[in-house]
Amino acid sequence: MSATKTPRIATRLGLKYVDREVLHLAAQEFGCDTETVAARTERISSFWSRVLSGLTFGAPDGTYTPPPLRDFSDRELFDKQTEILKRIVSKHDCVVIGWAGVGVLPRHPRMFSLFCHAPLRFRMLRSIQLGYAPNEAAAQRLIQESDEMRKKYFAAMTGYEWDCAENYHLTLDTSLLPLEALAEIVLDILKQKQMN
Repeated sequence: MSATKTPRIATRLGLKYVDREVLHLAAQEFGCDTETVAARTERISSFWSRVLSGLTFGAPDGTYTPPPLRDFSDRELFDKQTEILKRIVSKHDCVVIGWAGVGVLPRHPRMFSLFCHAPLRFRMLRSIQLGYAPNEAAAQRLIQESDEMRKKYFAAMTGYEWDCAENYHLTLDTSLLPLEALAEIVLDILKQKQMN
């Protein structure tokens, strides 16, 4: 099951909420810290290599180049995270946030996948409100780069299109109503689905 970026639905249904747990377990199994895994998650190395090439950090008289990330490929990381995710969902009924769950988890009658989206303008204003971007131009760049990166990553790792409605049971425009109201709609649909 995939859902919104809040545990509200998981809490109401009494289900395990799976988000950053996958990061922590992958870091343990690779023998590195969570930040190293987080820096590599949902990215394509060649994309970041181009973006970050030649960048250094620190004062001009004392430049600092961060140490290289732990040496494992994007595919190895994705496969490890998928393995961990499958272990978790084999033991618990869950709400899974991200992790390409819709593309890697086995389909079954109780599975329900949800894709949340919103118009660019709404997302820009939300990004500014949450402090992710200082202005509309920066917010637009951030969102467009993030979406493009996610599409490439999802396609490369799963063979599916991340934003294709056919891959999900329901797509939901989060700009229509407050999140609390949208969660109630999703919960109602889930109840109706379980009765069929």
